[in-house]
Amino acid sequence: TMRKIHASQVNQSYDWRYSQLLKLRKLITENRNEIIHAVQRDLSKHELEFCIAELETIENELSMALSNLRNWMSPKQVPSPGQFIPAYSEIRSVPLCSPGVLVISPFNYPWNLALVPAIGAIAGGNPVLIKPSELTSNSSSLLKLLISKYFDDGAIQVVGGGVSVTTKLLSYGWGLVFFTGSERVGKIVAQAAAKTLTPVVLELGGKCPTYIDRDCPSDLKVVANRVVWGKTLNAGQTCIGVDYVLVHNDVKEKFCEEVKQALERMYTSNPKNSGLARIATVDQAKRLKSLIEEAENCVVWGGSEKCDINEKYVCPTVILNPPKECRLLKEEIFGPILPIISVDTDDEAITYINQMPGTPLAMYVFTTSSKQFEKFLCQVPSAAAIRNDVVMNFGSPHLPFGGLGSSGYGSYHGKTSFETFTHQRAVVFKPCHAAFEYGGLRYQPYSALQEKAFSVLGILPDVPVLHTRKMLSFATVLGVCVIGVNLFF
Repeated sequence: TMRKIHASQVNQSYDWRYSQLLKLRKLITENRNEIIHAVQRDLSKHELEFCIAELETIENELSMALSNLRNWMSPKQVPSPGQFIPAYSEIRSVPLCSPGVLVISPFNYPWNLALVPAIGAIAGGNPVLIKPSELTSNSSSLLKLLISKYFDDGAIQVVGGGVSVTTKLLSYGWGLVFFTGSERVGKIVAQAAAKTLTPVVLELGGKCPTYIDRDCPSDLKVVANRVVWGKTLNAGQTCIGVDYVLVHNDVKEKFCEEVKQALERMYTSNPKNSGLARIATVDQAKRLKSLIEEAENCVVWGGSEKCDINEKYVCPTVILNPPKECRLLKEEIFGPILPIISVDTDDEAITYINQMPGTPLAMYVFTTSSKQFEKFLCQVPSAAAIRNDVVMNFGSPHLPFGGLGSSGYGSYHGKTSFETFTHQRAVVFKPCHAAFEYGGLRYQPYSALQEKAFSVLGILPDVPVLHTRKMLSFATVLGVCVIGVNLFF
């Protein structure tokens, strides 16, 4: 059915794309409560947190796509080289290859990370097959049910299952595979897609650093609130969440105290009974508990004894200056555990970050100095960077979101999504007339005279995009050039 849509060419029209996006908006609007309840059964996520981190982003992306789709789809006229006179060039954004786009989404944001890529794919004119995570079964089942109810066959489809299903899907050729998940699985996806020469977007993760400068904003309560929120959002299961903090020794004591107070304010002294989300699986909760146990002697808030693995609950835990050899400092944490490492200088912080494995998906720097922030931007590679806040870039449809190096490649959100899910097709129109052959200048056999003429043509300016007010003057210049070259030969 996806191939039939491509063959019918209906997906190339504005009306088809617009109507599919409206259906998706209707799906969200009419089933909001059911969606929230499904996520709560999967991750025990607070309703407001889900609305902020998932539904609001989906709605913003839909609004931007619906408002700008016609403009995004319109051909963009561009200049032509002077040697092409006369020629008219444009770029058309066309759908990717049949059958469409495969979106492989993870468990941590089961609606956002499935539907936001789908919005871009549909805006680009591509049928979509979504393979959601089997670890959030309630959300995946509801998504499949709602998609089948609201969409015609082939426009958007959902298929459930585990690793074997994903492996089978990757054995087919696609216009594009869009994968969000771990670096380990991302490598497997890329290798599988390479066998069919299918292009891939990989949205991975990594260890996102936060640096608290000695000249950080004076209100450390606000700084701590933002860091704690960025670490505990979705129980730390966020690819761009705060992974670890480097803090200047001059503000270490006060910052650590503010972090502990922020945790108390947000989650009380008994976070298990607060609005903190749960870890997706028991096995992942066990891994996180073992990470805490490796550095138990350095715990200043929380601890492994407060975790409840059977309930998939991991207590928010702050660990000050953990041992360098512990796994907390070597692998992506992906949970509510916050290592804080003290440093004496900003250069020490920069060196520390650059010695960590991989390229961060995001970097967060709290400083009042724009010069200091620029220093980090210049000396620390990262896919994104924020000064004096965390995570917020993910929610903006005006900013591209994507990885760099080990944190992935390709990007999406807003207009960037449309560009990712379309092919930029080069289109040229050149009038076919003997007057524009210039005496057969480009044809063999070549002579010294032709070589000389080519050197003259090489200095001609680009042919501008012709607008009405420029047409007459340009036509006059063009006529003189045509007559002159023909007389020359």
